[in-house]
Amino acid sequence: MSDLKTIRGMPDLYGENIEAISMVEEICLKTFKNFNYKEFRTPVLENKSLFERSVGESSDIMQKEVYEFKDRKDELLCLRPEGTAGLVRALLTNGLDDDEIKKFFYLGPMFRYERPQKGRKRQFFQAGVELIGDQSSDADIEIILIANTILEQLSIKSKLQLNYLGDQKSLQKYNEYLKEYLSETSDLPEYVMKNPIRALDSKDKVIKQKMSQAKSIINFLGSDQTEEFNKIKSKLNKLGIEFEENPNLVRGLDYYNGLVFEFLSDDLGAQNAILGGGRYNGLIKNLGGRDLPATGFALGIDRLADIIELPSIEKDLFIGCLDKESRTYAQELGYKIRKNNNSLIVENYLGNANPGKQLKKADSQGFKFAIIVGQDELKSKILKLKNLREDKPDLELKEKDLLEHFEC
Repeated sequence: MSDLKTIRGMPDLYGENIEAISMVEEICLKTFKNFNYKEFRTPVLENKSLFERSVGESSDIMQKEVYEFKDRKDELLCLRPEGTAGLVRALLTNGLDDDEIKKFFYLGPMFRYERPQKGRKRQFFQAGVELIGDQSSDADIEIILIANTILEQLSIKSKLQLNYLGDQKSLQKYNEYLKEYLSETSDLPEYVMKNPIRALDSKDKVIKQKMSQAKSIINFLGSDQTEEFNKIKSKLNKLGIEFEENPNLVRGLDYYNGLVFEFLSDDLGAQNAILGGGRYNGLIKNLGGRDLPATGFALGIDRLADIIELPSIEKDLFIGCLDKESRTYAQELGYKIRKNNNSLIVENYLGNANPGKQLKKADSQGFKFAIIVGQDELKSKILKLKNLREDKPDLELKEKDLLEHFEC
């Protein structure tokens, strides 16, 4: 059995880990629906060419992080490394790229071949939103509001950073400037040679030093773009959402333009980005659809789960038993109680421990009340309800009264 092991960077999730992940997912789903976003599910497998055309061939993801393979028909497929490209592909293949404003959310596993560390796994989970068809700054504000709401609901302290990349023309001009500016720098990485703007977030010391003297992209924006960025910042100020400008923020995917942003947390070490997104106008057209504006974000469910504090959950009723006959009745009783009130957490004990150990187990698992069913209870149908949280005498209740006690 020694060959049975988890794949590196793809851990099994259980106990507090899965409880934290479930809590993050629950808050995300609630918030997305509060803002009237509709769920969209896409396959975990896509054609690799989709991500080459969207994420960018020069990106770190496509250069060294994609899980790819050929199927039996020799088609080159890959496990999805991110969610936006697949959702845009789904819009096109399902004929949903019309003029109507659309709001979608997704949630599920993504895959990247990276060196595993805190906040970075090879199979990880993301949730995200996509707002399609609205060019206005109100769309940018809305997705930031959704992101901020989720982080507030999870009581996560974070910093919001913004940058503005302009449109395709300003990005092209800035890339041309950077290409010439960096031309004297020796041994430029391939990703910088193919897409010079990636030098802004490079970890290479030589490039970082060179870029510290480079012009900012702000110098290449038109007056209308500068006005749009100022409008976004003004609206955030009115909403009381604090932010800081980061002229080096570009995000790691080639499809971004316009506003880009990240929420950062000090609790994750080097992998401090917990949520990020921005505009990707032009992507839908580049993939063969209509020229529709779009914006969105994705958050790392695992990363948020690593830094939240789990609330203590008080469970409701532990039903123990002393023998096979009482166990059958105890199960019937548990079924009736859950049917009366499906919000309760009720445990039917199936083991063979003595009553004292059963009560200790109920207490250690956080149950507020406990009942032990034996032959006496089976005959009389009178049950002793023990309060495990407060020093109160047992309540002797008939089955009907017990059911009423735990009603909605």
